[in-house]
Parts: sequence; structure tokens; C-alpha cells
Amino acid sequence: MKKSALRSLGIIVCAILMCSVLLSGCGGQKLSNDFNEDDVKQAAENVITLVNSQDTKALKELCTVKMKEALTDDVMKQIYDAIGEGGTFVEIKEVSVAGAKDKASEEEFAVVVASAKYEIKTFVFTITFTKQMKLAGLYYK
Repeated sequence: MKKSALRSLGIIVCAILMCSVLLSGCGGQKLSNDFNEDDVKQAAENVITLVNSQDTKALKELCTVKMKEALTDDVMKQIYDAIGEGGTFVEIKEVSVAGAKDKASEEEFAVVVASAKYEIKTFVFTITFTKQMKLAGLYYK
């Protein structure tokens, strides 16, 4: 049951990411000058902190409208349960930032890939932000 729920959650979150962003060319794209790389990294670290503290309200305040709708209480519970299986949070080990562009709207995004070490395992978060620094995508594996 847990693996099925995790798989469903992964599919849901991945679909959210792909539908809301429609990223073209994974990684490798230069971050738009409209973003400050340090601010993007700090915002991503904040998202991971909010996930670790299970602060759904604060997390949703950062989200775009689509993400707010997608991150239901049930989805958030599944995320928290999955991350909880990793044990106690230790540190964020690696953070990389790249740019992405929605092919249809030409909207530019900042995409952060962060490796977060926990007591039992490591999760890789992919976190996407709009130019307004709204959370537009959240995926972990």
C-alpha cells in the first residue's frame, strides 16, 4: 500500500510539475537574468525546510494558484509520510540552479535540484519558481 501511494504521489507531483511548467530542455539552460541565483537557492532551501517541518500553510502561501489547488491535504500527507521515512533531516548537500522556459507561454522559470540528506536516505528535490518567486513545481525522489 505504501509503495502504491508513493508511486501515485510521485506521478501526481510530476504531473503538476510538467503541466504547470512544461519545461523545455531539462537542465543546461542558463538562468534568466530576471532571477538572482542566491535568492533562488535560498527559496528552495526554505521550501525543503517547510516540507521537513510539515508547514502546509506556509508552503501553500508560496505557491502559484495551480500548485495551491494541487497540493491538497491528502497529497501533503503523502509527501510528509514519504519524507518521514528518510528519518531525521541532516543537511542539504548539493544545490544546482538552471533556467527553463514554458514553450507555450514563453514564461521563464528557475529550476533548483537539491540533494537533501536524511538519517536513513537522501532525497533529490526538484523545485521550480516563477519570476515572482512563486512555487510552480515540487518533485522529489
